[in-house]
Amino acid sequence: MSACYLYDISKSLGFGVRNDAKALGNGSDAAIRGVVGTIQTGKAGASIFAQVNQYDDIAKAAVNTANYFSKAVNPLLCVASGVRVYKSKDRPSALIEESCAMGGMFACEGLMKKQFQSGSALAELKVTKQGIEKFYEFCQKTPLLNKFKAGSVGAVLKGIAFIAGSITSYNLGHSLGETIADNTTRKYKPVEVLA
Repeated sequence: MSACYLYDISKSLGFGVRNDAKALGNGSDAAIRGVVGTIQTGKAGASIFAQVNQYDDIAKAAVNTANYFSKAVNPLLCVASGVRVYKSKDRPSALIEESCAMGGMFACEGLMKKQFQSGSALAELKVTKQGIEKFYEFCQKTPLLNKFKAGSVGAVLKGIAFIAGSITSYNLGHSLGETIADNTTRKYKPVEVLA
């Protein structure tokens, strides 16, 4: 399996499992999370199937279909965010929180996509190149890791780093949104007058 495939598979599978787990909860967006999780885990499965059956037309069609549906993931996550705002008792505060959370997540993911490419500012740093060389040396000396092709372990770790960055940026954005809401919409919420 190529490093690129392993990176995509680990990312899709990680996000799919996370969204499937959220779909099992009783949140207002559980149904949408279930659809998103199914698309993401399906994409991972189709990628593995295609790698194993590289010259099979069905495998190519499966990957193309999975890639087509995976383009709906981010819009569906935005819909899920909108559902959370709509079902909230304090919509203005929820809107601030969700906007900050989704904005933080998309900004961080965009930055990571650029920086994970070869030739990026991060990839060209001397410390990055030395770190990668040391990591490859470690993999070659480790009995279990040296069985994998060069770059495959790194690709999986890069996928895990992408997931961690996405989740962390979402949580940080949500925390920032809560702070803003606490100091604006919640703080100056009109007092309900009892009749």
